[in-house]
Amino acid sequence: MLEKIIENFILNFKRYLYAVLGLISGILLVEYGVLKTIFILILAFVGYKLGDRDFQEKLKKQILNRLKD
Repeated sequence: MLEKIIENFILNFKRYLYAVLGLISGILLVEYGVLKTIFILILAFVGYKLGDRDFQEKLKKQILNRLKD
């Protein structure tokens, strides 16, 4: 029984992921409105990018290069 549930989850991972993202977006839209939701999603994207190690390294290199100039 548990194996079938896990297999179903793995095979349909994107469906579950997008369902959860749709639910969260819907709740944000209803609770806060369009502009505040867009602002929240932009901040979430910025946080996602800042958490990426490759992006951090590129950002550090750019900052150091600009400080040298």
